[in-house]
Parts: sequence; C-alpha cells; structure tokens
Amino acid sequence: MNIAVLCNTDSLVAPTLQQLREKGWLAGVAIPEKSKDYLVGALFQIGLTEKDITLIPADTRRQALKDWVCALKPTVVFVFGFPWKITADVLDAPVRGFFNFHFGELPVYQGADPIFWQLRNREDQGELTVHRMTSIVDQGPIVWREKCQMIPGETYGMLCQRMGYLAADMLLPFTEQLMSGKLTEKKQQTVVPSFAKKPETIDLSIDWEKQSAEEIEWLINAANPKYGGASTLLRGREIRLLEVAPADMNGTGNEGMSMPGTIVYADAVYGLIIACSDKKFLKVNVVHLPEGYLSGSKLFTMGVKPGERFTTN
Repeated sequence: MNIAVLCNTDSLVAPTLQQLREKGWLAGVAIPEKSKDYLVGALFQIGLTEKDITLIPADTRRQALKDWVCALKPTVVFVFGFPWKITADVLDAPVRGFFNFHFGELPVYQGADPIFWQLRNREDQGELTVHRMTSIVDQGPIVWREKCQMIPGETYGMLCQRMGYLAADMLLPFTEQLMSGKLTEKKQQTVVPSFAKKPETIDLSIDWEKQSAEEIEWLINAANPKYGGASTLLRGREIRLLEVAPADMNGTGNEGMSMPGTIVYADAVYGLIIACSDKKFLKVNVVHLPEGYLSGSKLFTMGVKPGERFTTN
C-alpha cells in the first residue's frame, strides 16, 4: 500500500506519519512551502528525511500538487489541515482518492480551525471526521467518525496532541476497510456552517461584560498556544491571558460587588484574582506581554494592584 500525506500541522499528523513510516506505507509528504520553517524540523524529529518531504509553493500549487501525485502514484492521499483547495483532476488521480482528516464534527464545524471553535464553544466532545474529498471544501461524503471527551482545563495544544493520537489509533481499521471496499459513504447534511472562518481579533478578545468565568477560561484555553492567549487590556495596553483557574472568594466580602474585569485581590502568593460578570472569579496564572511570559504573582510584584481593571480589547 502506498499512502501519501498532505499536511500543514505537526501534532495532529505526527502519530499517523510515524505509523505509516513504520509499516512501510508512507509514499511521501507534501507541505506548503510557507510552513517549512516550523514543519520540516518537526517532520525530521519523527524520522522523515529531505527526500520524503515536498514543498508546495503557493503561486504554483496546482501544478506542483499534480506533479507530486503523478511522481508518487499513491494508492490514496490523506490530508491533515491543508490550506488550499485541490482541483478535481488531482483528487481523481489516486485509485482510492483523497481523504480529509477533519478535526471537528461535520457538517457543523466546516472550515478553518475546528479545534479552536470546539474549545471556545465548550463542547462536551471533540470529533475527528474523515470524509472523501470533493471539489467542494469540507462537504464530501463522510466515511468515519471518532469522538473524544473534552477535558475541562485542557488547552488547544493538549487537545491537538490527543486528537493526533486518536487519528493514529483508527489508522489500521480505517485502511483495512478502505482497501477492502467496505467503507460506507454518507452524504453530509446541507447546512450553513457557523464557524467556517479562522478566528479573528474579536473572537480572541475577552468580553468581560458579557462572558461568564467559564466562557473566559475556555476561550483562554482555546487560544493557547496557537494564538498566544486571549486578548484583554490592562492600563490601556494589550495583555494576553494564557492560563487562569477558578477562584473561591466566598466570605471575603468581594462577592458581587465589583465590575467585571476588576482585580479584587492581589498578593505575591496568589497573584491576581479577577471578578467576572456572573459573580464568579478567576485567578490569573500566566500572561504574555511584550516583555515576556509572566505569572500573576509577578504582575503583583511589578505594581499591579487591587482595584485596577482588565477591559475588553
């Protein structure tokens, strides 16, 4: 069996590439040339060499993809997070076609970065959906679904690691059914996807007036590490929150008395504790500033005091 892989991710695809390589099934890997600085090193770490990796330039991608498929003559192509539309003639070239490993439930989470949107929306479960690729992005017939329980507190990076291993775990049964012709294709329902775009500035910004403590915590986790944390303002400067945790302020006299975003407590041991709109509180563990990555305690020692307020960016 000859399996080629198109990808623009590391943690989501690495376990699958390792399995394919160990079994001698890996025909080759192609990545966008623009991603080589962060992807090539990661691919080398799992044992791939320069001859295994093809760089696809953005300006000549149609011809480059056609040439790559023609050269490798793969039985099938697996796709992990590839950013460009693939033309019908290329999709039809392999005997078994192209299959996209989409790390979100389809058709609900069609489009870019479903990992982020599932976390931001506090889904109970994440899903890996495999579908046969067609000329319409993310709308081909579904052939496989695998679910995983979301873990409260896990970050974008943690979920990517787990989903990557989920894909590797289903590789053998999936390829067996694929090669035996036993895969069942199910047409997707026609829906207007709600989350087809990449997160924009507003999607990454904390709205202290509207979002609950739980919503803020999930947003922060969804933005860590890929988007550098969730954005807010302190003293008129942007600050990125990378990790927070619920804080119990019962009996302190601060319950429900402060505006959302207000620092209600601060010291060198506990750092900063912030009031939220639902009368709950969050402890700031890690933030990102131009000066570096700092703890809430460090912010206190640098002069951030109770009564100051985080505001919406």
